[in-house]
Amino acid sequence: MKRTFNHCGFSFWLLTIALLSCASAAGAQTQKIRISLSSRSNTNTTYYVAQAKGIFRDEGLEVEFIQVNPRLGAMAVLNGDVTFTTSFVSTFRGVVHGLPMKTVFVLLKKGIYYLMVRPDIIKDVQELKGKKLGVTAVNGGDHIIGRELLRMKGIDPNLVQAIAVGEPALRAQAVLTNLVQAVSVSPPHDLMLQQQGLKALSGPPEIGVPSSGLFASDRLIKENPQILRRTIRAALKANKFIDANREETIRIMTQRVPQTAESAARSYDVELKQLARDGQMTDAEIEFQMDRLAEKRRPLDEVRDFSFARQAMKELDAVK
Repeated sequence: MKRTFNHCGFSFWLLTIALLSCASAAGAQTQKIRISLSSRSNTNTTYYVAQAKGIFRDEGLEVEFIQVNPRLGAMAVLNGDVTFTTSFVSTFRGVVHGLPMKTVFVLLKKGIYYLMVRPDIIKDVQELKGKKLGVTAVNGGDHIIGRELLRMKGIDPNLVQAIAVGEPALRAQAVLTNLVQAVSVSPPHDLMLQQQGLKALSGPPEIGVPSSGLFASDRLIKENPQILRRTIRAALKANKFIDANREETIRIMTQRVPQTAESAARSYDVELKQLARDGQMTDAEIEFQMDRLAEKRRPLDEVRDFSFARQAMKELDAVK
């Protein structure tokens, strides 16, 4: 009996040590990363869901979101202040012009935007000639799409002055106070402005540009590809969750972005339908955006690397 007790005690001691060792190893594998977002908006729902549902954690990642001006996101990546930036237009333009970075994931191939005005000031789109369009940054994503929305209505966008105002909340305040006469905003901000009396004159865009993705430095791709694999796999898992869980996704959206459940539901039904389910763009799509957003061209292999997204898709498909 004594031998049995000692054997069991010894076995329990070994099991305890083994469990502690596994826990220590798991903790050691957890990597902290930072992802820069240009604003708190529903375009980032995939990342919010991945965090809220523990998908990042399951991939061994501890993620912190940092709000950074779109034009500074690329520099933050290259300086090592953040691991990834999600801002597409300004970062993609920088990559085409030679920044040592690549597009590794695309979330929304075509952002949904609306051109919003105060109907008591602007009654017809033609009245915007000589007026001001509030944008996040000149030549940023919402500016480029704002120009498209004007062109769709027969207005030469060069006749409307772009004014850099900042994130959606600041742009909303600017148009409400008539500092600018129009803004191009994505859900839920268009509905929020409608509830305050504004009107949509144009939208969604016929062509548009991607509004969110992931960009990584060439150094990270070479030296720590495992972070890319984990992050992209988590994003793809989150996309699958979003597809299958409308109500829970809407709940998370209302927690992460100040909005009503009605606004989140509309954004889910309109905006999230545009999610790139495989996280990729075709070479033709990349070349189109290169011609549209940059003043030069660069070899595709120096602009994009979707090998991690393709591998993650294979892995996820294999466990169906």
